[in-house]
Amino acid sequence: MSESANPAGVSSAVIFRSAGGLFAVPMQDVIEINSRTDLTPLPCLPDYILGVINLMGSVTPVIDLRRRLDFEDCEYSPRSCLMVLRHGEESAAIKVDEVLTSKRYLPESFLPLPDPKSVIAGYITDGGEKIQLIRTEMLFEKK
Repeated sequence: MSESANPAGVSSAVIFRSAGGLFAVPMQDVIEINSRTDLTPLPCLPDYILGVINLMGSVTPVIDLRRRLDFEDCEYSPRSCLMVLRHGEESAAIKVDEVLTSKRYLPESFLPLPDPKSVIAGYITDGGEKIQLIRTEMLFEKK
């Protein structure tokens, strides 16, 4: 797990909306955010992989986060975008409803979940809201 998912000091995350919920990924895992629509669908992939994009000469899979988290499908809006993430030497893009902001948070505002195999590492509390922190490495695992 990345250090932002188990913070020892102040950590940073990118906050976004998907399927009506608030989510975050550790800032150091984000390569770029863009609104590309030029993905190429491929046959025989899991239903949560929409296809691939060419990212600086590398074939990068595009993951529909709603499907990956078993949420209901619905139409994406013009604010939808791709967040390109990295885990080690791998990269993948996740399609999200909209990116909202970045946020720095303290260890005491992070509430971990006990299941190490869950895509959700825990919650960042922000006022009355709970933002679900995603374990980036789990998005790269086959479902």
